[in-house]
Amino acid sequence: MTETRGRQLLPGQTSRVHVYDVASRTSRLVFESSELLVEAPNVLHDGTIVLNGGGDLWLLRQTGPVLDETALVPVPMPGVAEINNDHVLDPSGESVVVSARDGELYRVPLPDGGSATRITDTASVLPVVRKYYLHGIAPDGSALAAIVGERTPEGVWTTDVALVDPATGATTFLTRDGHPDDGCTITPDGRTLLFNTERFTPGTAQLASLRLGSDGGASDGAAGGPVRITADDRVDWFPHLSPDGAHLLYLSYEPGVQGHPADHRVELRLLPGVLARGARLAVVPETLVALDGGQGTVNVPPWSPDSRWFAYCDYPVT
Repeated sequence: MTETRGRQLLPGQTSRVHVYDVASRTSRLVFESSELLVEAPNVLHDGTIVLNGGGDLWLLRQTGPVLDETALVPVPMPGVAEINNDHVLDPSGESVVVSARDGELYRVPLPDGGSATRITDTASVLPVVRKYYLHGIAPDGSALAAIVGERTPEGVWTTDVALVDPATGATTFLTRDGHPDDGCTITPDGRTLLFNTERFTPGTAQLASLRLGSDGGASDGAAGGPVRITADDRVDWFPHLSPDGAHLLYLSYEPGVQGHPADHRVELRLLPGVLARGARLAVVPETLVALDGGQGTVNVPPWSPDSRWFAYCDYPVT
């Protein structure tokens, strides 16, 4: 969750996109730029990678060699304020919903772009200042999973997990407390919401799951609330279940890191997907990649539709 047109490459830094093949456990560089910082890959049905950079949305069509910024295809979004790095593809592949710096969610046609449809209305809750940060979508497109940040007139800032109706913008809060939450996404079966939260260990984000009721709200369930998935001293963010449900990918910081900052040494880790469905297994996470990144690496769902690979960004400094 961030708001950045202003984020720029550091001196000597490059912005890179890789694709990771799960079967072979190998990574391949597909994009590198010393001019534009790109973030948060999504993957379309044809393998095209969707990225944000400089407050805009871009398409990266893989062609074999390592590409640079000249290969990026802009997605026009007339009427949309500059966007941050929270954007999610509609299951149809015909549109993308983006989070803009004005706090609203917009639907943008793909692949050619065009006039966007504003989904939310933050003015309706004034004097509370509200901002939406999108991280997931139901498999049938019927609900958006978003973090809703709110600042009261007294200056209190909270972040909670919510479902947003993509047709009306109606917002149903699934958490409403003082615990920092982020990175919420809906599992491919539509039954569970995954997110990271500090409710289990204050100051240290861990992954959690929350069963969804048949009415689209939070189910009471046997446990009566979020169930912890990770339980270590590392700082874990952005859970992403593969479309086939087999793999749970996430971003892991070193112990003691606050929030999800940029330019840290981080790991991309993998757990069995059954943990997202409530299985209780004693399993050690597998570290797939150690990299220089964090913010922007995998903020939003990065999996290919066939679950064979995912895309990620890193930002090394030479």
